[in-house]
Amino acid sequence: MELKAVIIGLILHATVFVTQGQVADHAVVLASASESSMYVAADAIEVTNQIDVYPNPSTDFIIVKIDNSTLKKVVFQLHSMIGNTVDVKAEEVGKNRYKIDLRTFSSGYYFLIIEDEQSQFKEAYKFLKK
Repeated sequence: MELKAVIIGLILHATVFVTQGQVADHAVVLASASESSMYVAADAIEVTNQIDVYPNPSTDFIIVKIDNSTLKKVVFQLHSMIGNTVDVKAEEVGKNRYKIDLRTFSSGYYFLIIEDEQSQFKEAYKFLKK
């Protein structure tokens, strides 16, 4: 009997089908008393590469903080809303914390692209430069 697994407190982009007793992505699957649904213990899931970009809006710089990082060689790019791309140098200001100087950039919205080729990681973060 296939039952839909639900992650408590998290939203998934895909539905996972498991049977009672299986492990879904290293999380324990528990059946409800009615066995019409199953729940995955949320504390069993480890989230990696949690990224915060702040302050937003920004004036002089942004800080990029990466918690639970599996990234090896991080590269940063800025993309303006009109499509201009600029490679930026990030100053490492702590373990998995980077500071990017924005003083030479015009005011407006930008996308910060964070990429690591070795782990095939690539994400974009929108911020406002005042």
